Amino acid sequence: MIQKQLQKAGLSKNQIWIGGVTSSLYDTAKVTERDMKVIVPSVIFIIAILLLLYLRSLVAMVYLIVTVLLSYVAALGAGWLLIHYGLGISAIQDLIPLYAFVFLVALGEDYNIFMISGIWKNKQHLPHRRAIALGVTETGAVITSAGLILAGTFAVLTVLPIQILVQFGIVTAIGVLLDTFVVRPLLVPAITTVLGRYAFWPGKLFAKAEPVKSED
Repeated sequence: MIQKQLQKAGLSKNQIWIGGVTSSLYDTAKVTERDMKVIVPSVIFIIAILLLLYLRSLVAMVYLIVTVLLSYVAALGAGWLLIHYGLGISAIQDLIPLYAFVFLVALGEDYNIFMISGIWKNKQHLPHRRAIALGVTETGAVITSAGLILAGTFAVLTVLPIQILVQFGIVTAIGVLLDTFVVRPLLVPAITTVLGRYAFWPGKLFAKAEPVKSED
């Protein structure tokens, strides 16, 4: 738009500098948009490789990543509702989705790996559903305590007089709580139960596991 106006005025060869809040926000939005396109796929790819190497299961790698991404999207939505209707702010700042993504995906996968490792270990000598129940029980207290501490830490940011930190604290705290009390104890175990032995495909546990039978 500006370039066209300069050409009409015969000033296209001149170097024009634009300043002010509007141009600064525009540049920030463009840089953030570019960073999202690079960082989000890169983080997902790296986590996928690490999960695949650690768990030896393509299926588990997929649903562990998907559940964390669902938690992240839900946290953004719930955070916007609270920020918009609770604080009267029309929109979340451009940097929040990127910052929240990095923190929530990293923390969420950390919790998932810790819990799923317990399930994998118990699966060596226990039936499928019993291994899941015991794995969730064994890791539940540690993950819940860590989640509450982290959520409280991020929630402290909401009392600061800096709007971007307030928004980041709200979204991240909600995301940690969702991951701690919904994804980890409910969603991931439910998916693992429904998939049965295919949750371990194509690892060694898939080859060893018997088809899951209904337990009375």
